[in-house]
Amino acid sequence: MKSTLKAAAAVAAVLLLGGCTEIAQEPGKSYAGKEDSKPYAGDQFKGDKAKWEGALAERNQKQNEYDRIPADKK
Repeated sequence: MKSTLKAAAAVAAVLLLGGCTEIAQEPGKSYAGKEDSKPYAGDQFKGDKAKWEGALAERNQKQNEYDRIPADKK
């Protein structure tokens, strides 16, 4: 009985002390890959940001459920 109590106390002490360790907070390595290109820099928009934003707004409008469902549906 005493050995079980001692073992339980030892396990509890290990668990309590294990929670006191500090996790390293060193900054991670920075990404050394290539820079991302702009989404409007491709062949479709040829660098025209306004044209890309217009196409994006039009695509978003087609995803609006209120506009997709006919109003006279009964």
